[in-house]
Amino acid sequence: MPFCKRIILPKNVCKPDGRRLPEARPVFGDLADVCGFTLCSVLRQLSDLSRHSVSILEELEGQLVSVCRRSGALEGRVLRLQRHVAELVSKPPPPRTDIYTSDTSLLISADVLAWLP
Repeated sequence: MPFCKRIILPKNVCKPDGRRLPEARPVFGDLADVCGFTLCSVLRQLSDLSRHSVSILEELEGQLVSVCRRSGALEGRVLRLQRHVAELVSKPPPPRTDIYTSDTSLLISADVLAWLP
C-alpha cells in the first residue's frame, strides 16, 4: 500500500515557522493577528494534506488499472482454456489399439508404444 511512503507531521499553528521567539518581544500585536495567522497556518496544512491525499489516490488508481489489466489478461486465458477443453470434450476419443508383445504376455497399448524409445 502507498500509505507507508509518506510522513505527515502537524506543524505549530500559532508560531511563525514553528520556532519559539524570546519572551521579551511580542509576536503579534493583537488577537486578530493571532487568529489570522492561525487560520492561514491551518489552511496551509489542509492544502498540504489534500495534496498528499491526491497523490495517494493517484497511486491507488494506478494500482487498480494494473489489477484490471492483469485480470483481463487472466480472463482471456481462462476463456481460451475453456474453448480448448470444450473442443477436446466434443471430439470422440481416439481408437485404442492394443497389441501383445511376443516376449511377454503383457498388454501394451499404442499410446504407451508411442512414448517408448
